[in-house]
Amino acid sequence: MMAKGQGRVGWVAVLAFVLALPWSIAGAGLLPPFLVLLAIIAFPVDPRFWRPRAVSMSLVFAGLFLAWVGISFLWSPYDNPEQLPKTLIGIPLYVLLALRIGGLRGRWQVRTEASIIFLVIALGLFLLAESLTGGAMTRAYKVAAEGYDGLPEAHVMNYVNRGLGHATVPLLLLAGPAALIAYRAGGLVVGVAVMLLTAAAAISFGTEVNAVAFVSGGIAAVVTAFWPRRMIAGLFGLVAGGVMTVPVVLPGLIAAIPPALRDFLPLSWVWRLEIWTYVNELIREKPLFGYGLDASRPLNGEMELAGLQIERLPLHPHNASLQVWLETGLIGAVLLSCALIFLGGRIASAPRLSRDQAVAAAWVLVTYVCLVLFSYGAWQEWHQAAAALAATAVLFLGARKPAR
Repeated sequence: MMAKGQGRVGWVAVLAFVLALPWSIAGAGLLPPFLVLLAIIAFPVDPRFWRPRAVSMSLVFAGLFLAWVGISFLWSPYDNPEQLPKTLIGIPLYVLLALRIGGLRGRWQVRTEASIIFLVIALGLFLLAESLTGGAMTRAYKVAAEGYDGLPEAHVMNYVNRGLGHATVPLLLLAGPAALIAYRAGGLVVGVAVMLLTAAAAISFGTEVNAVAFVSGGIAAVVTAFWPRRMIAGLFGLVAGGVMTVPVVLPGLIAAIPPALRDFLPLSWVWRLEIWTYVNELIREKPLFGYGLDASRPLNGEMELAGLQIERLPLHPHNASLQVWLETGLIGAVLLSCALIFLGGRIASAPRLSRDQAVAAAWVLVTYVCLVLFSYGAWQEWHQAAAALAATAVLFLGARKPAR
């Protein structure tokens, strides 16, 4: 007999991954409202779902962190509260959706896994075509529908590559779990195809951070295959330690970069170094409570770099650890680090953790951390939604029986 609510959640799961394709192609910006809607549709009405269980310290600290993020808006110099519901409501709903879909079993799990493979193959083929044609389809849409025809060609292509770089993120996050799902079902060729398409997308569109995330995620996945539980605990601990220490060690690391190497770096990376230096200076002024949610937006400045006038803090620090420190201070950093440590411990000690699941979890964690440490803002909901889809795929890879 099918478990109560499985049909409803099953349809939500299939729709989530099938319709994630057009939203991802469009740059992933529409993923968040779509997944929030599906989370509401899949909302558990069975009282057994809400039965009291053992207290999860990772959930407690995650809740405290989100609460502190919301409270910090009270002293933020940015007066637009738009980010509050996106973060405080959106993140819990993404987690709920992942747990609901990840709990599917039987034929609905098989259908959902097929939808995951469809998404990564179709998205990978689209991005391959765009890479080979110089973003022809995306460029045509932006010129015809978004009015970019009046801009210089270089500016148009900048927007095209940015959109395609964003579209690559869901593929990057899902690639590892999807390849393992295919491999476990006997589809080794499909799994290899997923990874090759992802590699091609990661090195395209001038988005270096995607290539860094792909290589780093691959290394973490390979090492985790040998020591699954220890690596999961270690990786989460490493990320938690990074959250706590980045503002302390980053200035010294930046200062230690030889001038010859700095001159060799792309301008975008040199710009990041200047952003991080400026943000570290701001953090030292308000280290305990931070400046408040979204304070990065008004805390800007200008400087000259390579003959160009650039912003010292364009929208966000392009480093999630620095953004957490800048906007929520030491208190926010401690709460987030504790949540990561307890979550890592819970995953590493889970009785149904399989080797494949540990490898997939390491892939998603390291890939996502690279993306938010070197490029995207901490609160950007589109990559949070993509990470929720990837986490869902990881849940399907658990062992069928508890470990002895």
